Amino acid sequence: MNNEQGKGIPRRRFLAWGAGSVGAVIGLSYVGLLGDFLNPPAANAEPLQEVGRVSDFEEGTPKFVTYKGSTTAEGVYVVNLGSEGWLALDFHCTHLQCGVNYVDAVKKYICPCHGGVYDLKGQVLSGPPPKNLPRRVIQIQGDSVMVGGIIG
Repeated sequence: MNNEQGKGIPRRRFLAWGAGSVGAVIGLSYVGLLGDFLNPPAANAEPLQEVGRVSDFEEGTPKFVTYKGSTTAEGVYVVNLGSEGWLALDFHCTHLQCGVNYVDAVKKYICPCHGGVYDLKGQVLSGPPPKNLPRRVIQIQGDSVMVGGIIG
């Protein structure tokens, strides 16, 4: 039997290098994911957008407005609470992300999909929603009402 030494690399070394290379690629991909996990974007990283003037919002009555968000059109209910300040609520139900409607006759947000009900401040009153409506950053700058990303 002829043992051919010196021609190419031995099979064991080739397999070891191949397995090591695959492991390194997989490991590096996890390092990238770990970096995203350890450095998440800020909750309000979305830039503030003007959604109207202070005079456009009647005290105690939510007004639905849309604006161009960072990736898509965003919908938000803006509420002037008078002496309590201002509130911006994302309009997606926390159950299955359906759009909620404010029903003035009962002073509540109602999800038409599965009957979730929220109060004026977006707190769950009944139905399947597991959490309150998400709040968004809101600021009054002069006479402009500015809305940004979801808080928390």
